[in-house]
Amino acid sequence: MKINGMIAVAIGFSVAMTSCKKKKEEPPVPEDPNFSGYVVGLRAQTGATTEADYILTHADLMSGSISSVGKGIEQTGWCYYGSFGGNYFSFNYDLNECIGYKLNGSALEETGRFVFERMDCMNKTGDDNTIFTAIGAPWGGGSFNCQIQIVDVKDVSIHRNVKTPIYVSHDSSGAQMNAWPTHSYVQNGKMYISFYPLNGVTWDTPNTDTAYVSVYSYPALTYLKTFKDTRTGPIGYYGSQPSILEDENGNHYTISTSSYLAGFTQSTKPSGILKINKGEDNFDPNYFFDIESHGYKLLTAAYAGNGLAVGRVSVPADEVIANHWHAFYSPAPYFRLVVLDLVKKTVTPVTGVPNHTGQYQTPFYVSNGKVYMSINNMTEAYVYSIDPVTATGTKGAKIEGNELQAMFKVN
Repeated sequence: MKINGMIAVAIGFSVAMTSCKKKKEEPPVPEDPNFSGYVVGLRAQTGATTEADYILTHADLMSGSISSVGKGIEQTGWCYYGSFGGNYFSFNYDLNECIGYKLNGSALEETGRFVFERMDCMNKTGDDNTIFTAIGAPWGGGSFNCQIQIVDVKDVSIHRNVKTPIYVSHDSSGAQMNAWPTHSYVQNGKMYISFYPLNGVTWDTPNTDTAYVSVYSYPALTYLKTFKDTRTGPIGYYGSQPSILEDENGNHYTISTSSYLAGFTQSTKPSGILKINKGEDNFDPNYFFDIESHGYKLLTAAYAGNGLAVGRVSVPADEVIANHWHAFYSPAPYFRLVVLDLVKKTVTPVTGVPNHTGQYQTPFYVSNGKVYMSINNMTEAYVYSIDPVTATGTKGAKIEGNELQAMFKVN
């Protein structure tokens, strides 16, 4: 679905949905009891202007063709995905319903479902992966509260739902802004939540001169503080894009896009990366990686190890129209990949990967120092493996559809 249409439809979604029970069915016969491949979310093209989402398994990201024909489970609407503790979840935004799955051999079986009001930012909460957090953003300006929801993966249900504004701010006219959550993580008994301020009715972003992170106690979820930095703009953007990276030492790096293509209506600070040292509740005053000084705006990235990350970027020539939203669906292949050295603060273009479109909830899969991504150049879509050491990409499995919305390794 196109971005403008997606937002228009999404804003009109009802938040008072009723759950429907699925008929009890006999479990399918396992296709392969020794399956050790991947669970993927596939957005398939079903017509000239229509799409359908599927969750399915595939043996190898670097070979074959990833297709929903004769396999997979079609979702009843447009979905995000998550994987926690060997469980796989689809977050359906047509029904506002989350469905849990587990593998029986290579066959996915439903484990439960629940209805939610909003879930826009899903991240793991603890090392054991038995629970995760899903933060719902306020839509339409009717409320300024977000919802921090604690979900138990064993019984596929919401155990806690704490409503909080995350941060209160206003524009120059005095109008209160929504705080849109973009990423979260838990460390040392605290939850850190990045966000960007926007007008919930117009989607304008009048406050773009500061990066913000709010801190809550965990698991009590009591608001503690918000820390800020004015060297760059707000962290992350709409669509549950990865916007905080964690290194081997527990330090975190935040991504500020300052990008019109990410839906911002103005850009007043350079796109850049800030650092939160392990266990601290503030940005490192001695660290700032100015991405824009290298000729790019950084949209999202994945940490690959040894100080290296692979990032999706745009260039100034394509950042000319405010509030363009093309980070999700592009009428042109606006985006390219780079390797970021977070220690040396260098940016190296990746070769072997074509310029491509954007997407929601960009899925990265990282293994053995390589980063795997879904790449659509508007002619064809493939999985690519990117080696950050050599800054090169290798074409892998063909995607029979528009993109992969998820790539999870089966453990």
